[in-house]
Amino acid sequence: MFELKTYRCPDCGMEIREGLVDGQVFDCANCRRKYRVLLDSSSSQAGFVPMEAAAVQEPLGLPKGSIRAIATLTTAGCCWALMLLEKPTPGYLLGLLLTVIGYYFGFRQRVKAAGSRILDASTSVQEPLNLPGGTIRMMLIGGFGVCAFLLAARGRFIMPEYLEFFIILAGLVGGYFFARLFAGTVAGAVRNIINHAKGLIVLVATIRLAVLLLAGGYLDQPHLGLALACIISFYFGSRS
Repeated sequence: MFELKTYRCPDCGMEIREGLVDGQVFDCANCRRKYRVLLDSSSSQAGFVPMEAAAVQEPLGLPKGSIRAIATLTTAGCCWALMLLEKPTPGYLLGLLLTVIGYYFGFRQRVKAAGSRILDASTSVQEPLNLPGGTIRMMLIGGFGVCAFLLAARGRFIMPEYLEFFIILAGLVGGYFFARLFAGTVAGAVRNIINHAKGLIVLVATIRLAVLLLAGGYLDQPHLGLALACIISFYFGSRS
């Protein structure tokens, strides 16, 4: 049950003194606009979604995120093909892939987190391409895992462009699974200690990397810079 609270119409600001129910349609008596009400059970905060916003269609009528999923898998597939065929992989392609992979291991998870219905009321319960949740992530991990294994078997894994990409990717994915592993098994106090420790470590790593880059030391110590970048990537993955 929700405590009776006073809310305001997001359009005209009129006070709403009546009790609200999750999912109900609220018709403001002052501005006459209609909203779908979303209530957060943990905080009793209310979100008001304009009824006209609910009618916005997804591109091409596909489930939300499907276009991004297709673009991601197509781009990753091209990268896998170039790696397996031992053809040069453009640096911009590897950079683009880190961006889209970071999206799948960060933003999408954040949108679906507890309370996200209030933060992003337009979020659909459908998964991209109607696949089970997490399928795109697992496909990306599996595809790049196979490529890493084959590149290592051919002696090409240590090439700078591949090595740097896979180490930063490993930090991101490792941090993601680290957070999922400890989320339900570690008590709140211990979890806070871990979070503080991670925050301190990544700040030290960030400052050390900044000094290394600005002082030009990254030319003489490329492995140190890569290790520091991996630590930072791990932190971002663990906070997704």
